[in-house]
Amino acid sequence: MTRWKIWTAFLTVFLAGALSGVAGTGLFIRHRLAPPPNREAFRAEVTERLTSTLSAELHLTDEATRAVRAEVAATLDRLETVHAELRPKAEVIVAEGIEQVKRHLTEGQQEELDELIKRNREKPFGIFRLPPPPPPPFP
Repeated sequence: MTRWKIWTAFLTVFLAGALSGVAGTGLFIRHRLAPPPNREAFRAEVTERLTSTLSAELHLTDEATRAVRAEVAATLDRLETVHAELRPKAEVIVAEGIEQVKRHLTEGQQEELDELIKRNREKPFGIFRLPPPPPPPFP
């Protein structure tokens, strides 16, 4: 074999590995780290996962497992209430921050900022824009 054939084969294998790594990472991010599309299904999944973890680790009886599941669901309801109260306040803070930033920009830059915000709100996550990290594991 000539030298260029060896280097071509080496480069081909390297590029195939790099391409599959990038594609695999993108798929993993899109399917595992992106926000859930159905909030109720996600809550049911979290409730079941927490309950099954506690049941397995603490060797709970069936009655205790049902009680723990009810408490976990109630806790998630309370968290949802707090989230609903705070979301409008957070949105106001973000809007005020954007307006303050715009004061330091030219008119053209303000339009570019508006377009950038619009693009990011339409499709917030991609291969190179990671979503926020997941919550820490249950202790």
